[in-house]
Amino acid sequence: MSLETKPNVARPDDIYEALIAAQTGMNEAESLRFSARLILLLINQIGNDALVKDAIAAAREPAPTPAAGSGPRG
Repeated sequence: MSLETKPNVARPDDIYEALIAAQTGMNEAESLRFSARLILLLINQIGNDALVKDAIAAAREPAPTPAAGSGPRG
């Protein structure tokens, strides 16, 4: 199994909105704890140590800068 880095959800905007809504009313510390719990739950769901380590390494890489006017909201 290899790390999937291309969009792989049917409705990414809905997922983003749910993530933001879940943190509504939280202060920074609460938001960080929420994010940590969510990450650990998703790591457990993946259940593949090597794949999780690949994802950690990929997340440390700088994100590409989209061209002006491109992207989901551009």
